[in-house]
Amino acid sequence: MLASRCKTLIRSLPLPIMDYDENLPWFRDRQLDPPFKLVKCIKNPRGREFRFACLFPWTMDSLDLLVNMSPEYPISGWCKIIEFHAGMLAVGNAEEVYLVDVLSPPGGRRNEIHLKPELSPIAAVAWAFQPSPPAPVLVVAMSGIVCIYSLTGGQRVGCWRGHGGTITSIAVHPSRPCLVCTTSSDQTARIYDLERFPEDPSVQLKSNPFWLPGSGPSRGGAPHGLRSSEPEETGMGRCTTVYVGGRSGGHLAAVSCAAFHPTFPLIATGGMDRVVKIWRIPDYGGQLMREDKPLYSSTLIHRSPVASVSWLGEDMLLTHSLPTAFLTHKTLLREQTAESDDDGRPDQEWSGGAGRIVLFRWLALNRFFPPSETTHQSIQRGCASDYQESSSFTVVTSIPLPYYPDVPHFRVFGDTYHDHIILVGHHRTIRLLNASHMPGLEMSEFPDDTEQFSPGLEVQSRLRAEESQDSKLLHSGDWVYGLGWCIDLRPKFADGEGIQATDMGLGGRMIVAIGSRGSIWVWRMEI
Repeated sequence: MLASRCKTLIRSLPLPIMDYDENLPWFRDRQLDPPFKLVKCIKNPRGREFRFACLFPWTMDSLDLLVNMSPEYPISGWCKIIEFHAGMLAVGNAEEVYLVDVLSPPGGRRNEIHLKPELSPIAAVAWAFQPSPPAPVLVVAMSGIVCIYSLTGGQRVGCWRGHGGTITSIAVHPSRPCLVCTTSSDQTARIYDLERFPEDPSVQLKSNPFWLPGSGPSRGGAPHGLRSSEPEETGMGRCTTVYVGGRSGGHLAAVSCAAFHPTFPLIATGGMDRVVKIWRIPDYGGQLMREDKPLYSSTLIHRSPVASVSWLGEDMLLTHSLPTAFLTHKTLLREQTAESDDDGRPDQEWSGGAGRIVLFRWLALNRFFPPSETTHQSIQRGCASDYQESSSFTVVTSIPLPYYPDVPHFRVFGDTYHDHIILVGHHRTIRLLNASHMPGLEMSEFPDDTEQFSPGLEVQSRLRAEESQDSKLLHSGDWVYGLGWCIDLRPKFADGEGIQATDMGLGGRMIVAIGSRGSIWVWRMEI
């Protein structure tokens, strides 16, 4: 029942209301200023830099969407969880993690929790939910190991091994937060289930396939997406699926990001190989599932490494890529000859391209999941054109990232009852953009019969229609005033710090940012 309700709520991409309404929310009215007010600035006495921030993601309305929660679970129990954890912020750097309550006054109802894992560097942090007993947990990735921490005293309740490289990101299922996906530089992604417990090492090795010329289960281990001869999990959680890399259909470089589909058994990944892939999540039957052929794979969306991927609807995905910046030959020559910079020319000239925000539609969803069918095949395989270089997509819009050649912090906030908001943080500015307000591509007119073919560069520019608006969006204020909103951090509150990361929570009613010397700024929505 909860799954069907969830599927109905988020079946389509949230679009702005077309009819005029005086009570439009701020994120659907471009003429309104963002109704956020800076209410708190928390200084770090140690002055150490924070690199990541992750707000507690659930609210009182989230219970209706969590399909792994028992229908008999009391509302009072969920209210206690939200009351105690709302406003909890996980911040940290490469060596330590802090859990800070950004809503309580100093000396309030909760003290901060300090986690200092045994290994470093810490690469990513995310919130997950253990089903039994129902309680939120913190997932911390450090090097190639993932640890699960309880919020009761910060005790470690689980540890996962298996990746053959540094973990790059953590993704949690939006409606089944017991499912956690980790991506790694070993070209693989792994799904773990907090509902299950680790297997016996002697049993888990028997689930590996037979590879000739061997006569028994392969002992290839983690580099091949297989079980190793040593225990891989302790405490809670078990690896259920491995998406392996390689020429058969997987990533050919580090996997940098992942995102679960909210309703269908699908997961999208992006990597340093510029590829966006969509995989099925197989039904777990007790043995480790190994997938090497996705349902969709394309290098045509981005020309630089993919840094994030998000589902905005049933078949709509939002991705963004990193900028590519190189010093020009003239700049390098000037540095080598120690030429003076007093000639009025810029000190450094860059070549390359800005990162891009791309919204595209996957066209093959109904082929794998027909709308007329209530049950779907347990085994789904695409053809070679799906997992090698798929053309089953259409780009809805594509815009450049600002602040080129710098790499700003990028975050997408999504909620069933709230439009998807893009947050771009850089220096002392947070830019907000409603994903449904992104402009469409400025397509050129089709040439008539009398028009001669253009030179090669013009033909390439015609095919790359999005490049026609890059200069306007990058070198003018239209990125802010024409596309979204801007929140500026005043110098007296910044005290020389720059924004390192941002996040949005409490159903879109609060924004937090962390600084380069450990400060935390909190904005609340004015009612």
